[in-house]
Amino acid sequence: MKLNFFERLFIRSPVRPLIQRHLEARKLLDLGGTQNGGHVLEIGCGPGGGIELIDDLFKVASVHAFDLDFRMIGEARRRRRNGRQVTKAVFWTGNARQIPVADNTYDAVFNFGAIHHIVDWRAALEEVQRVLKPGGRFYCEEILKYYITHPFWGRLMDHPQEDRFDRAEFIAALKHTEFQVRGVRDLGNLYLWVIADKPGG
Repeated sequence: MKLNFFERLFIRSPVRPLIQRHLEARKLLDLGGTQNGGHVLEIGCGPGGGIELIDDLFKVASVHAFDLDFRMIGEARRRRRNGRQVTKAVFWTGNARQIPVADNTYDAVFNFGAIHHIVDWRAALEEVQRVLKPGGRFYCEEILKYYITHPFWGRLMDHPQEDRFDRAEFIAALKHTEFQVRGVRDLGNLYLWVIADKPGG
């Protein structure tokens, strides 16, 4: 599901990068560490802020990134051209239920709050698991169903309302997809940070 007007306004505002850098990415870094030259993917990259954080904090060699909205990909490419380019980046328009790469491609996959936008979010977890190399790491930050189905925020943000997840449901789905959950943090019943590894490696 693409972002609506209010969501696009928020992620383009100065507030979003501050939250993403000082709360979301820092939690993932504390839980999961760096990648030290890894080849990584970001799903639902939006206008490209997550890619800058992956560059700055996680010590990767290259980043692939996609988003369902071609306008977001255009913004991410422009942002990349106009900013500091530490790593090689490749962009495309696509969705997390059908990632057009081979099995066992990436050392890590990053998700900064994209999965709750997906109606069939379990299929997205299966795709993330598929494209990770054995031993690869999933860095995941998500918004939980209390926030998504809230009478005010649920309408303002236009998220899918059916089959949303709380902490326990999301962790159970990761384990069902054969991830090994390495670390979990939450902020009340609103936000969740998870580090999960694909077995092997």
